[in-house]
Amino acid sequence: MPSWIVAALGALLFFAAHYVTLRAASGRIGDAWGGLVVEVAAAIGLLALAVLGPAAEVPTTRAGLVWSSVSGLCITGGVFLLFQSLRLGGPIAGTGTIALGGGVALASLVSPFVYGEALTPRRMLGVALGLAAVAVLASERSPEVAGGAG
Repeated sequence: MPSWIVAALGALLFFAAHYVTLRAASGRIGDAWGGLVVEVAAAIGLLALAVLGPAAEVPTTRAGLVWSSVSGLCITGGVFLLFQSLRLGGPIAGTGTIALGGGVALASLVSPFVYGEALTPRRMLGVALGLAAVAVLASERSPEVAGGAG
């Protein structure tokens, strides 16, 4: 098994825990404050890893700092909107699938044109299945919304 798969499976567990705990927080803290707390906690955790973790395998460049910052701003917008979506009654299955699954499907379609990655039939099948999952799970209604108590 390639080492990147092990890291990706670890990330899967963290993202799953992120969605479950984000759902627990939504409606108990304002969307912007919740997003800020998520981002500050992430920054503290990453700072600890940067200082206490293993030596860097790749040198830090200006371009790396800029693109990481842009990526962080994108995550900030996504977390804010996830708080809002969950607070408004969106189920984890729907919001998570739309945000992560849809985002990965879109990135999978764009990356061959931006980074020269292969646009293979296998990738296209995966994107189609991912979009089908988005459509199926996004149409699920949470019990509060389905019951009219939203």
